[in-house]
Amino acid sequence: MKKLAFTLAEVLIVMALIGFLFTLMIPTVMTKQTTTKYIEAVKIAQTKLQTALDATIEANKGRVPQDWDSVREAENKSDAIVKELAKKLQIMSYCEDIPTGCFAPKYQTLNGKPTKVITDDMEPYEKTFDNSSEDEDFEYTSANPEYSSTYITLLEGGSVVLKTYSERCNGRLGSTDSLERPFCGVVYIDVNGPSVPNILGVDVFGFWLSGSSLLPMGFYGDGYAFSEYCLRETPYNNKYNGLGCTAWALKNKNMEYRNCQAGTRLDWQKATHCNQSTN
Repeated sequence: MKKLAFTLAEVLIVMALIGFLFTLMIPTVMTKQTTTKYIEAVKIAQTKLQTALDATIEANKGRVPQDWDSVREAENKSDAIVKELAKKLQIMSYCEDIPTGCFAPKYQTLNGKPTKVITDDMEPYEKTFDNSSEDEDFEYTSANPEYSSTYITLLEGGSVVLKTYSERCNGRLGSTDSLERPFCGVVYIDVNGPSVPNILGVDVFGFWLSGSSLLPMGFYGDGYAFSEYCLRETPYNNKYNGLGCTAWALKNKNMEYRNCQAGTRLDWQKATHCNQSTN
């Protein structure tokens, strides 16, 4: 009885097919690994910053950043806040108001447009200013200039910038819901520092410094709606496009918005994955 056996040619063909299929899988596997790495990194950075914020608030008798003594007395509000947080953080590089050395020279939005959101001064928001509290319990030095940015890198990795634009750092965060949220400034985190890809929503994420909390941009109700500020396909140049992906990435632990369009295919209530039915 003859034994069945593969010829050398057949073995080589099978091996070639396996190799070809494997090469097709590599980009998908690597993308998933990179996505997981970036999301874990931004979560760690957020936790470290929030922990430092909580500890500094406790050390300042429960007062929020704009009421810390050093912040009240300083003209540069972002720098004063960072210096207070530095007492609780492991900071490797302190770049002051110059991003060079802490951040990359160039960044892109999620749809591939050049953006200077990291280096530009923070723009005033509709509800940034609230100077109605005239009977202060203590003296307050107004910010001069009203806008400021302070850049650092963390010892554990990643770059952080805090931007403020307010006389007193005591505004109100504009939102589509009825809640009144305090607003002091914005925090941008580049989880791998100057290293590529330097894309908003991929390795760069945005947060609101609101009272005692770091709130991720793009949460349901804030001014950076996921369906407007996390678009992989958009014909116009919105320099903030990608920052509205932050809440989605942290909550859903994915970057599906890189594969299909937010607001049409992806939705907070209906579908958190591109292949998920919306019916």
